[in-house]
Amino acid sequence: METPPPPFTRTEALAAGWTGRRLDAALRSCALTRVFAGLYAPAAAWEELRPWERHLALARTASRVTPDAIVSHASAAALLGLPMPPTPPQRATMTLLDDTRTSSADSWRQFHRGATPASHVWIQGRTPHLVPARTVIDCLRELPPGDALAVVDGALRRGLVTVPALRRIREHERRWPGIAVADALLELADGRRENWLESFSAWAFHECGLPPGVPQVVVLDGAGCFVARTDVGWAEQGVVGEADGRGKYLADAPPEDPADVVAARRVVAQGVRESRVRDLGLEVVRWDTVDAVSRLDDLRTRWAAAVERARPERFRGRLVCSCCRRDLTDCRYPTSKGPGWAA
Repeated sequence: METPPPPFTRTEALAAGWTGRRLDAALRSCALTRVFAGLYAPAAAWEELRPWERHLALARTASRVTPDAIVSHASAAALLGLPMPPTPPQRATMTLLDDTRTSSADSWRQFHRGATPASHVWIQGRTPHLVPARTVIDCLRELPPGDALAVVDGALRRGLVTVPALRRIREHERRWPGIAVADALLELADGRRENWLESFSAWAFHECGLPPGVPQVVVLDGAGCFVARTDVGWAEQGVVGEADGRGKYLADAPPEDPADVVAARRVVAQGVRESRVRDLGLEVVRWDTVDAVSRLDDLRTRWAAAVERARPERFRGRLVCSCCRRDLTDCRYPTSKGPGWAA
């Protein structure tokens, strides 16, 4: 008797040699846990998974047991490893391949409808997947804007999509719900942003009526020596910005060092870098996830105060782009403002 990959359906368990009685006994003894109605997983292993790991497992199961639908939207983006918000959706998202199907969403799958030509699908093994550009445009139409911007930024950064490929899918979906929002997000897209918070913050600044700034700006002193790399730069205003997510201080922490010690060291180092940046004549504005998500008035006020304090004419150094080391005004990064999305 084998155990199917978790989570698994009752049908899969029976096909693998389980009996209904044995399955029910495993549930009573808590060896198995009921993830959703008709969906099970080994209890101990399932409890150890983090929320997004559980969602990915759910998406793989949905792909395995739903032959007339393909994993799409947020679930497909997560399978591609694109930036995702801290909390995953409860259900796996799928697009139906047969428009005649009338099944509605169940407790663990959400179904979308939309024409899916063969050019939008690629096969790995025996499993169909949507091409990344289709996943990105679907996310831009359906996800909350800040989350969707993180998806397209991440896909551009990793080279999973190109502007022409996105343009073709956008044209295919030109009459689908949410396409106007997708167009607005494409105008903000920038593959230099490195994580979900940076992308979500760009949307928050846009919502505040503020310029999103240039992502990943390198600060050099008057001699051309490296001082800092900041998350965002506003050269005209003489301001740089830092989006302070928890991962910034804990990412890649040595396993032998306690997390609080690693975080403390990195906070101190960040403070030293910030002092050096201020010494050159720049102002620094900082915010965290809560500010970007729910404190837009505070974010707007904090940025305006930094601009008010700044004296860009006194800056004794250079701001250069991380992608090419050119001055920000000379950077040739192919953002949406360059080739254009609606051509």
